[in-house]
Amino acid sequence: MLLANSPTTSHNLTCKLPLLTQQHRPKGLFLEDNKSTSSFPIRHRNPKPFRSTAHRLLVTRVCSDGGTPQHLDTSSTDARSLDRKSSRSNGGSLALLIQMLEQGNDPLDTEEAVIALWKYSQAGKQQVDELLQFDGCISLTVNLLRSDSSSTCEAAAGLLRIISAVNHYRNLVVESGAIDEISSLLRRPSLTAEVKEQMICTLRNLSMDEKHRMNISNSDLLPMLINSLDDEELKVQEAAGCLLACLASSLSNHQVMVEAGVIPKLAKFLKGDAETSKEIRKEAKQALLELAKDEHCRILIIEEGLVLVPIVGTDAYKSFKVASHSWPSLPDGTEFERGTSTPSRYGASELLLGLNIHDKIFDLEEAKVNAIVGRTQEQFLARIGAIEMEDGNILGSESSASEQNNTLLPWVNGVARLVLILGLEDPSAVSRAAWSIGDLSINEHMRMSFMVAGAVKSLVQLLDHNNENVRSAVTHALWRLSLSVNVSRIIGEEDAVDQLVNALKNRQLPEEVMKKTMDILARVLDPGKEMEVKLSTTSSPTPMEFLSKFGFQ
Repeated sequence: MLLANSPTTSHNLTCKLPLLTQQHRPKGLFLEDNKSTSSFPIRHRNPKPFRSTAHRLLVTRVCSDGGTPQHLDTSSTDARSLDRKSSRSNGGSLALLIQMLEQGNDPLDTEEAVIALWKYSQAGKQQVDELLQFDGCISLTVNLLRSDSSSTCEAAAGLLRIISAVNHYRNLVVESGAIDEISSLLRRPSLTAEVKEQMICTLRNLSMDEKHRMNISNSDLLPMLINSLDDEELKVQEAAGCLLACLASSLSNHQVMVEAGVIPKLAKFLKGDAETSKEIRKEAKQALLELAKDEHCRILIIEEGLVLVPIVGTDAYKSFKVASHSWPSLPDGTEFERGTSTPSRYGASELLLGLNIHDKIFDLEEAKVNAIVGRTQEQFLARIGAIEMEDGNILGSESSASEQNNTLLPWVNGVARLVLILGLEDPSAVSRAAWSIGDLSINEHMRMSFMVAGAVKSLVQLLDHNNENVRSAVTHALWRLSLSVNVSRIIGEEDAVDQLVNALKNRQLPEEVMKKTMDILARVLDPGKEMEVKLSTTSSPTPMEFLSKFGFQ
């Protein structure tokens, strides 16, 4: 997990590691127990730098698979005995390499040593456990993040990345000051992409624990991580997106992330404004979906041009049908003037209309052009069975069926898809789409977009649906849409008044639905009288009192 982009090395060894007793150690080095308060048990008596043949051989040996020759059968008793001896040999070798990480050694020796340890740790958790037997390993590695050598910094960050991938070592990494050192290092103006990636991935591993997630979000790191989304290197963008998605999974982080400007940075990856990778789009979407759980964040996401659309399942779209013979029309039902030619079969006329709408062959408002483009694209995806597929994968397939999953789409496509869902047969899908339309109608732009896309006509037709949940959701959607005077007029033209009046006469109508229904009627019949009704009563009028004020018996 999270070990990609690391230096490659062979884990096969052609000779057995010797036991590193005193005569095997490079001159000037020895091991002793540390009796002082220092956290580093390994010390030099003679700090004089060295670059001996023995040192190079040591680095090569530790990068091996532990000392077992390739031709040996490790299932035999002799081989297992040899493995145990090799493990003891490796312990001495690792101790020497860790000792080379201390200050006072030749920087090139230190660089080779940390690279060797990084390569060794890539073999798996067992090798990481062996390294962590030495108390000073993490602290010495963290100190190397201050090195002027990019290779040393990359290897040190890579080693910390692997160590932090093991659950019970994360606290040790944090306690050693890794977060502060990474924060300082990220401020360097000439940092290589490889070093950035390793450090951000280390933070990603640490953020798997919520307490560390909070520390990262409330530090100076957050603005730097958000700025990394603009990095020239794709791998840095992907690493930053992955970390931000993890940070966003904590509701307590949402406010600080929004204040730092994370939403516009993430939204650009989903709007098609720039070329990017599937991975960064996936991470950006995940982060925004987490942020969208907060109502304030959801509004900011909508204002960035993205809308939350329910995933209703590919089976729900099987009921989608297009007329066999259709004449091109606007989504709100307005037809184009018919010529001498007859409509083409299977809706091809409307498809061609959508494909050519940008050629300026029609004199249409921008809102109507966007509505046609969105409808064309979404209906095409529905026809070919790919409407809820992304990068070849079915959306929401990994989650339980009971989860109310959502996806994020640019508003042109999102509005068109929600209107398309209103025409399906699945009551659950229709209900979720209607609730989403109501929740997304936060401003005049969105209300007019739904009106032009044909949502009002579909919603009015659903007012007398036999499913109570659908009726409640539809009333909610019309209630929010009717805040627009223009939309209220269209609701009235769609003959919704009679259905709304009949709904009010139903004594079993839930109180919340009743209040929304009265608000819709007041806005549709007389916007001025709506305020008159509210001001003329100290309490909410009954349905009959309300109807009598508008002349209904």
